[in-house]
Amino acid sequence: MPGLTLRAGDWQAGVLPAVGGALSHLSFRGVDILRTMPPQSGDVLQAACFPLVPYCNRIRDAAFEWQEQAVQLPHNFMPETSSLHGLGWQEEWQVTGGRDFKIAMVHNHAGSGPARWNGQSDQWPWAYEAEQRIRLGPKGCAISLTLTNRSNIPMPAGLGLHPYFRRRAGSRVQFHADGMLMVDDALIPTGEIAPPALYGDWENGSALPASTIDHCFSGWNGSAVITDDLGTITLAARGAPFLHLYAPADGSALCLEPVSHAPDALNQDPGGITALPPACSATLQLWIGADA
Repeated sequence: MPGLTLRAGDWQAGVLPAVGGALSHLSFRGVDILRTMPPQSGDVLQAACFPLVPYCNRIRDAAFEWQEQAVQLPHNFMPETSSLHGLGWQEEWQVTGGRDFKIAMVHNHAGSGPARWNGQSDQWPWAYEAEQRIRLGPKGCAISLTLTNRSNIPMPAGLGLHPYFRRRAGSRVQFHADGMLMVDDALIPTGEIAPPALYGDWENGSALPASTIDHCFSGWNGSAVITDDLGTITLAARGAPFLHLYAPADGSALCLEPVSHAPDALNQDPGGITALPPACSATLQLWIGADA
């Protein structure tokens, strides 16, 4: 799939604005930091990283209520009944600027107009603009995601990034969190919060469990480290009090996703979602560094 290439020193990244504004690869000194998307693939779920906007992860039954208004979302990840990852990952982004080492892209959603929505269609009712900026430098890759409310009423605002890091046989993950959200068979939080070390001693660095882990961690301090035989990868995030860890049992992926809210928060914890006033913006930032 054709895209754009960014370079700065030992860092290189591929960007696919037409495929959900995704990264196709990210490498340091020729070594993958994020997994590399298969050549000619147009499937954003095979990308190296993609943005989550205007909400993150799953929304049960693709529906919620906001300020006494019923909202129906698209069933965008069949056969699941949840709506997944927002809208931006399935839309084309427009390039608005950049140079050899950086790029800016926007995704606009018209919604149903600025008036209060009547809940009759399966779309996000609020108009918004999302901007993603990706920049390479000597210390690594910086990604900034900003969501601006373009409607005339408050809008719930969720932001996240979905990076797929390289996964090796000896990969170890370290981060601090206060708790882990338990989930049901549909991967929706049950309301039970387990100790963060239930599946691994993440505080001190842990190998990944043999079983699949697909859980959100609350009280994340915004930093994480991945170590393996190829070196060390570091993460630092701002605007993301939650970290979602996805590592399937088959060893095919390792995702550490900085997100602004928990799965299904629009139903379970509306107060945990930013109520973004008209013309106001929310931002999430992620920095990825590495040592060979």
